[in-house]
Amino acid sequence: MRRRSRPACPVDRAAGKGCVDSRVLHASYLPGRREILSWPGAPRQDQAHRDDRRRTEPHAPVPSPGPIPLTRPPLGRGGRSSAETRYRELRHLAFQAAQDDLVAAGVNAELRAIDATALAAFGTWPARRVAWPWPEMAADWRRGHPDRFELAVWSGDALCALALGRPSSGASHMALYFMEGSPDPGHPLRRKVATMVITALRAYAIALGKGELRLVDPLPEVVPFYGSPAMGFELVRPRMEAPYCRRSI
Repeated sequence: MRRRSRPACPVDRAAGKGCVDSRVLHASYLPGRREILSWPGAPRQDQAHRDDRRRTEPHAPVPSPGPIPLTRPPLGRGGRSSAETRYRELRHLAFQAAQDDLVAAGVNAELRAIDATALAAFGTWPARRVAWPWPEMAADWRRGHPDRFELAVWSGDALCALALGRPSSGASHMALYFMEGSPDPGHPLRRKVATMVITALRAYAIALGKGELRLVDPLPEVVPFYGSPAMGFELVRPRMEAPYCRRSI
């Protein structure tokens, strides 16, 4: 088993055909796989997994959301439940702004939180390439990160993708850690999952006052896609850490 020094979580290909997605696996989620990695600042100090490499296909460009008149909510008093409520409302407003831009661009998608309805729909997905336990993963992030990025991408009654991420503690960035597209090759947003997720990620990052987006530890074959003019990311190789794709907001 080969280990790296302090790598970050990997960006991988989605379960749906032609979708580039972020794949992060904690060791407890999928033990015994080919390569287990760790990264600094990971939730609960778990470990990440880089799965099989596969060829990527072209994707739709990411629309640029309009101005979002939102600010990071002050934590103040009220404890964790109060913070959870404020960030949930902030995510809802950010997702609505992103969704409006997607609809204006001709994309019929709904951006929602990962709720019981999403997890029930996830349970009906056909055979997947990885056995990610999304109910447990989502519960773990809810316990530890009230300001998390959590997203379920819908098209009508079809659940097309799930994603998880979280912001940096300062004003630096918003990072994407988990993303999985529906394995159904006929789902309505096939080859558009990455566009949907990054659009929502950007809207929430703006709402929290972050300066850039990060897709951490990208697989070599997806770097050209993220670095394309339509996506606008650049590859960064920090010393003693895994590379990541970044894009200023």
